[in-house]
Amino acid sequence: KTSKGSRTKINRKSSKKIVAGQLRVVLYGDEIAKQGIDETLNALGRDPNISSSIYMAVVDGESKTLLDYNYENIEDIGEHIFKLLEQNIDEEQIISSTLHEVSHDYHSIGEDIAMPILSKEGESINISGMALFKKGKMVGVLPAEDSFYLKISRDRYDSGTFETTIESGDLEGALKNNPPKEVSVVLDTIKSKKELKLINQSEPEFDLHITMNARLLELNVDMDLGNPKNIAIMEKAISESLSNEIMRIFRYCQEVNSDIFGLGQQYQSSVRNSNLTELKWDEMYQKVKVNVEI
Repeated sequence: KTSKGSRTKINRKSSKKIVAGQLRVVLYGDEIAKQGIDETLNALGRDPNISSSIYMAVVDGESKTLLDYNYENIEDIGEHIFKLLEQNIDEEQIISSTLHEVSHDYHSIGEDIAMPILSKEGESINISGMALFKKGKMVGVLPAEDSFYLKISRDRYDSGTFETTIESGDLEGALKNNPPKEVSVVLDTIKSKKELKLINQSEPEFDLHITMNARLLELNVDMDLGNPKNIAIMEKAISESLSNEIMRIFRYCQEVNSDIFGLGQQYQSSVRNSNLTELKWDEMYQKVKVNVEI
């Protein structure tokens, strides 16, 4: 009934002792994640043999099914999953979800957990989305493509890459004849920083200001990038597109009651003697307003 009890039971069948010292990744099946990971999270945090830098993720389906399958091109499934998460976190494609970070968000009032979701697709394992939690329970899912918006809102970028699409109408005056309906844009060497500021205490309202520098790496339309006016039009279109996407994610987070942006934490640190509790913030969170500017 517990992780330690399971290990004891396994050891009765093994000639070599099973220990947690080499644990690199903790996986939760989605049903377990929906029921709540509170007990196992606390148990992991109290175990001195387990590093706080291990990764945590949710599996689309059962962890056992993902791990037991005999993959043609994957020799060591545990090492493969660890490297998959590690390189995508290092390349800033997804947010980091170490035991230390997850435990911090779990124990903070007004800040909730987000973890990558792993899915088996044929002979490969993909990062298919991000799981959103309300305290210890998984309450929502964002597609993998939204990881960029989540990271840029919660953290900072140092060198990431991102592809997005912009309506050609938003680039009017900059495109040449017969442009497609949507324009694909790739940005790289992204550097960003964010500032979250409470501007209204009584009816919580926040300004989220993100400053981003990036290189325009690829474009699927014919556009004169030597013209400063075209660059200004492109910058405005990208800013508006990113702002709208972040607002879409925030509204979804409100629907599932998951404060992955840490707005409650910011409120508590900005308002003296706020006496903020989980219950109080739950009531306030549904009425929160966020203004996004990029």
